[in-house]
Amino acid sequence: MSKIKHNPTGWNTWDFEGFNRLAYLRAGDTVIALRYAIWDETVPPPSPDSKKIGELYDRFRWADVTQLGPHAPLGLPARLSFEAGGVPYVVEAVDQGGELRLTVTPQAETVQRIVFIFTSPMAVAPEMASASKGAYAGCEVALRGASWPRAYFVNIAEPYAIGEPGAPATIRVTPPRAKTDSPGTFAALARQSLVGEGALADAPEAMMQAITWNTLFDTRRRLICSPVSRDWCMDWRGPLLFCWDTYLVATFMSYEAPELARRNFEAVSASVDELGFVPNYAMAHGAASRDRSMPPLGAAMIWKTQAAAPDRAWLRTIYPRLRRWHGYWMKHRNGRGAGLLSWGSDPVSYEFPELVPYNQKLQHTRQSAMYESGLDNSPMFDDVGFNEEANGLELDDVALSSYYAMDCEALFQMATFLGRKSDAAKFRAEYRAIASRINNELWDDEAGIYCNRHWDGRLSERWSPTSFFPLIAGVATPDRAECLVGDHLMNEEEFWGQHVLPSIARDDPAYKDNDYWRGRIWGPFNFLVAEGLRRYRFDEEAAELARRGLAMFMRNWRADGGVYENYNAETGEGADVWNAARLYHWGGLLAFIAMQELIDVEPIGYLRLGSLSFPDAGLKNVRIGADRYDVKLGKGVRVKRNGEKLLDCTTRAIIRLPLRGAEDDPIEVISAEAGRLTLHQPSKPARRVRLPGDEVVEPVKKGPKLTYSF
Repeated sequence: MSKIKHNPTGWNTWDFEGFNRLAYLRAGDTVIALRYAIWDETVPPPSPDSKKIGELYDRFRWADVTQLGPHAPLGLPARLSFEAGGVPYVVEAVDQGGELRLTVTPQAETVQRIVFIFTSPMAVAPEMASASKGAYAGCEVALRGASWPRAYFVNIAEPYAIGEPGAPATIRVTPPRAKTDSPGTFAALARQSLVGEGALADAPEAMMQAITWNTLFDTRRRLICSPVSRDWCMDWRGPLLFCWDTYLVATFMSYEAPELARRNFEAVSASVDELGFVPNYAMAHGAASRDRSMPPLGAAMIWKTQAAAPDRAWLRTIYPRLRRWHGYWMKHRNGRGAGLLSWGSDPVSYEFPELVPYNQKLQHTRQSAMYESGLDNSPMFDDVGFNEEANGLELDDVALSSYYAMDCEALFQMATFLGRKSDAAKFRAEYRAIASRINNELWDDEAGIYCNRHWDGRLSERWSPTSFFPLIAGVATPDRAECLVGDHLMNEEEFWGQHVLPSIARDDPAYKDNDYWRGRIWGPFNFLVAEGLRRYRFDEEAAELARRGLAMFMRNWRADGGVYENYNAETGEGADVWNAARLYHWGGLLAFIAMQELIDVEPIGYLRLGSLSFPDAGLKNVRIGADRYDVKLGKGVRVKRNGEKLLDCTTRAIIRLPLRGAEDDPIEVISAEAGRLTLHQPSKPARRVRLPGDEVVEPVKKGPKLTYSF
């Protein structure tokens, strides 16, 4: 396997230390870095004996941001609203042919001054050709509304330029031999960005801005990545990747930025080269959880983004790492030896003293094993011991066993596509074996639900959304799926309600804790459950889950610009507790689930379009493979591909177009009333339509179009 490495060229907000930092990279090396700051000379000394006067606002973290604006996925332009010393500002940065044009504008009367501060890999002094022109680190610099300091000075160590009181300021910086792949202008960015309409208005923008404003460059590993947020990276002194977080977020960012999605898939998978698995966390300075992994969702999420139009060359590079990680689980987490998996922590010695306050011993403990699950303090583990000989929790886990089944299925699909027949046969056999064990040993027949099993044989009575994960992997039988959804998911005493889904059943004693995974709502759970519902054709339940999650997400976004790590299951608030980060990108999964109501790739082989009951909505510029889709959901369903009509349906419907398979595999249509479906770009040979109850509709050819009446 060749080493994964990224070598970007161009301007971007690459630096983890603040939203106010821009850097120009050439093939991954920093040529010049620039940050903007605000100087206020009127701030009095903090105490009577202090000699300090004035304040330089130059460390812009999430608390300073009032509104995220548009930001290109892998560069500029970018717009941001922030506050410094009580004064609101707007900043716009554009990359035009490699030239940075950065403008900072106050939005209220003030005597504060805008400051531009320079750094480069080598400390150098600027060449000042005039008050407003010069050069720095080989880059041409031009100023408007600001000048090099000649008559007014601030105590700043690095070279800087400073503006006039209360005035906007612009800087232009042109590196030598500059070039860029950036869209360049806000108009160009708008033509490429995801746009939501109707019930989805502002949702794609909120989802994507939480990613693009947190896309960084790991200079040690030379990897582009989109960590959970800059604030987390600032606290841990560099880009910080969590395993399942990154795989899940890369999945939904593919709707707008498939290239950035791939970079994230690569960045989080790169650790397999060193460790043989994807660790719980990996930090820019080299620290990683060497004793434990995290939910193995890599292959499933990658295949979901690839299934519609697989990229053979790219899959060949990522597949060996996913295959190697897959082998880790049965070797290290088959603790009871019965072929079902348990979360664990290996006895691997490493030290990271700053983590001790969170975990008194870094490895080979019950808490470390709980961290591997991603559900750090879940009540499901309250009465579960840690077996030091087996290196794991004494609990056969329905979530991990279901993830493993999903991994088998996705790797089977990849291996089949890549022509690796022996691998495909191996993964198919493993899938069947784990599915059988889940059904035989993790189903509580009396309660009618999948659940964890203690190693002493007891079935756990503590249920969370993980009880529905056998649906995602296609493991549940149809009758069990009906029981799961009807008796438990839709039961308001357990999981359903105005705000869904709680991370532990509502009738569990720990639900009232409202503390992290003890009762709060998390985007990953909603997303994974929705995937299972749609696979089993519980489309109406999935639509209502999507609608309720979107309403909660957008209410918080519009109130305070928050994309929250988790939400209160009673009130829907994100800001009610300290440990629900206000900017945590996977909160955007709640918006993504709603977008999937209009268009979604189902990894088992369908492009799913439309909805029966989701509110009127539209999406533009959805990227799937090399294509762009526009979908309109109103009285009917209208879809364009690359600007050309793909299909029209005269009534609300769910339409599943086969992605591949046998030529006679039918199009599946579910409709609440009679209607007509027109395919403007039909497949060859023409496919039939299959309705519920296995009724088949033959196509009628009208010129290049096919129509189906039902």
